Amino acid sequence: MTAELFDTHAHLTDPKIAADVEAVLARAWSAGVTSMVVIGYDLPSSEEAVRLAGQHPGRLYPAVGLHPHEADTAWPALLPRLRELAAAPEVVAIGEIGLDAYRGWSSEPNQRRLLDAQLQIALDVRKPVCVHSRAAETAILPQLEAFAKAAAAAGLPLPGVMHCFGGTLEEAQPFVELGYLVSVAGPVTYPKNDRTRRLAAGLPARSLVIETDTPYLPPQGMRGQRNEPACIVETARAVAAARGETFAEVARVTTENARRLVTAALAGAASP
Repeated sequence: MTAELFDTHAHLTDPKIAADVEAVLARAWSAGVTSMVVIGYDLPSSEEAVRLAGQHPGRLYPAVGLHPHEADTAWPALLPRLRELAAAPEVVAIGEIGLDAYRGWSSEPNQRRLLDAQLQIALDVRKPVCVHSRAAETAILPQLEAFAKAAAAAGLPLPGVMHCFGGTLEEAQPFVELGYLVSVAGPVTYPKNDRTRRLAAGLPARSLVIETDTPYLPPQGMRGQRNEPACIVETARAVAAARGETFAEVARVTTENARRLVTAALAGAASP
């Protein structure tokens, strides 16, 4: 039997994927990818994530949010609709949200305001968050620490997941201590990326999940091509090699951790 894999971050509504999403999903199922989180990054993609996941209940789980690149837009007007989407019982995370100091496509003060607004929504609807922290692993910590403490006080068992974590193992440690899951993606397969392999090797098993970030960040053998969830097999193999574990063990642990996050979200949504 093929080991079960869980892709915790896939942009299945991206135009590069949407045109043949059912074929993409069929390849994923054949590769042993039994579940995926479909990520929103603006209001249309969040609405589409909910719609698409509704066509595959129990296999696709939607996350809704406004990416930090949206922070210089008129996003306050979108928050009522985003809150409505976030409160839907099938939604498992608020995200992709966070800070991005790499592209510089929106100002840091606006990014922080947008992040705070969405962290509050997550608390209000009792859902974990999916966090983008590109070149901002240290800068984002105070806001995520405050959120994790508030979430714990509200009885939420997991604050969320650090998506495609690009920092060092040492930079990941505070998030691990706060209860966040840390996600490893396709760059772990890149020959020069020893930092991510060290991260994958050093993370506690209880904190590790994997993702594709479809259609971005394909594994080494597909550089320059469109990524898709079936390719998570290569990420799992690279993580297993880095940890000195079997593929089956990495698949089991990362899938169990991802399911804990989904279970926490669904339980939070059901709570008063």
